[in-house]
Amino acid sequence: MDPDPAPASAEARAPADAPLEARAPDAALAEVRVLATAPAPTGGDTASALATTLRGAMHVAFVILPSVGALRAITAEGVPAALAILIAVAIAAIYLLGSWRALSRGEAGRAADTDLLLPSRAWVLTLSGVWMASTFVSASFVWIAFPLFFLVLFALGRIAGPLVLSAVALWAVISPVLAREQWTLGIGEILGPLVGAAFSLIAHAVYRRLLQETDRNRELVARLRAAQSELADSERRKGIAEERQRLAQDIHDTLAQGLNSIVLLSRGARAAHPSAAPEFSRIEDAARENLADARRLVRDLADRAPRTTLEQALRTVLSRAEAIGERPRWELRIDGTPRELDPAQVETLHRAAQSLVANVQRHAEAQRCVLTLAWWPGRVSLDVVDDGRGFDPAATGHRAEAGTEGGGEAESGGGDGLRLLRARMDRAGGTVAIDSAPGEGTTVGLSLPTPAVPPHPEETAR
Repeated sequence: MDPDPAPASAEARAPADAPLEARAPDAALAEVRVLATAPAPTGGDTASALATTLRGAMHVAFVILPSVGALRAITAEGVPAALAILIAVAIAAIYLLGSWRALSRGEAGRAADTDLLLPSRAWVLTLSGVWMASTFVSASFVWIAFPLFFLVLFALGRIAGPLVLSAVALWAVISPVLAREQWTLGIGEILGPLVGAAFSLIAHAVYRRLLQETDRNRELVARLRAAQSELADSERRKGIAEERQRLAQDIHDTLAQGLNSIVLLSRGARAAHPSAAPEFSRIEDAARENLADARRLVRDLADRAPRTTLEQALRTVLSRAEAIGERPRWELRIDGTPRELDPAQVETLHRAAQSLVANVQRHAEAQRCVLTLAWWPGRVSLDVVDDGRGFDPAATGHRAEAGTEGGGEAESGGGDGLRLLRARMDRAGGTVAIDSAPGEGTTVGLSLPTPAVPPHPEETAR
């Protein structure tokens, strides 16, 4: 009787801090379930709604406040109506024209750090200059400073924004004196613009914080989708392997055992009926041949896991990396003629590539990363090259050799990436080479020996 064949394991063990794709299906399933049961991220919708509300409020403010200022300048200060109306129309027109231009540009005009559609800095400075000039005509236009506070903060960045905000607030306080409409300032005239500027600064900081949370939620959604894709693929492979094992077991327990019984019965019948020995011998031979076929089928079903080529595995790794973020740009190059590898070797390079790609994403801060799969006589190599911040391999050797890619783990002082990668390659009989320096990117080279390529039949004939 044949022993029951054990199915080959299709998943290699991976450390707990390895990328999700490198873990066993059960570990991936556990994390996906945790992510799936978490509350659905709503930060992106909240930020979009807040950005829309803020844009609408500024639109309304830059239409109403110039109109109110012009009306008050005419009625309370005796400014000529034509001049007051001209100033109000000029301020509103400059603002609306710039806003329309930003809206027409769509995503190209969107500020990455605010999610707002904003035109150029020159437009904001021009609008601020026109507003300052209007305060010489009438102090009634000073209150346009309040929506202008938000505009300069969002459009001019983290350094220039607060500086221009301070200048706008100071101008709002002293403009009545500069215009010689009054020689003294009340406490409200001083605190009003200053408090408004401070409130705008706080609101702007809160808004940026909300956007950071939104970015994290978007990354979580991308990870969830990648994990779901990996889980589905793992479950599919697991299901195929289990079905193969079930079929192998069924064939072993029924067909193979039945054929083996026929062999034994034919032997007994041949001994009991010597006159029919040739016929029983033919029956026994046919049963033996079919039994051998059944045993080969059992071994194939039990031992052959669903196979994928190394190139297909690497493209899957990169496609999942691209789904998580736009940077870096990924590229896969193939040199030489691909050959069929042992499934264990495909698994080794597949998992190593997953680990390296994950570390490029997390730590390298690279703009571009190229994976080169090269086929050589007697070996296969995989080079992972990025243009990230790099690191000093010698300086990180005493910290668990953590920096597998981009130096990130080594610089942060944690992780066992390089040590685990070397251990994986050592078990497979391969090598790991690292070339990196701070600011010069990183190159990680992996190499595995492969069976010698058999000579061409024509060469053998010679």
